[in-house]
Amino acid sequence: MKTKFSATATHATAAAATQAAPGAGKRLIVTGFAASSDKAGSIVLLVEDVGGTPVTKFQLQIGAGHVEHKFGTPIVITANKSATISIDGTSVCKANINGVITNN
Repeated sequence: MKTKFSATATHATAAAATQAAPGAGKRLIVTGFAASSDKAGSIVLLVEDVGGTPVTKFQLQIGAGHVEHKFGTPIVITANKSATISIDGTSVCKANINGVITNN
């Protein structure tokens, strides 16, 4: 069974949208993200398990503005680990992560 998820965050200097660990026997499959920032050269990071042992799964540098991305091959997160999309800014930035929760 698959359940869709989406998480959004807004902040001045660092936005981080986190989808919590889904529980034993389940995993997150990240299918895409959206991010925006007012900072030239901002960094978008997809990180697994930010509260434990962080693992960077994807990184992208963008100019000031907005980016939306759908992964051709979704990013699989280790079972029962969280996933966070983050972006930095100077006075405004937004992050959104989406995908599905599946059984292992």
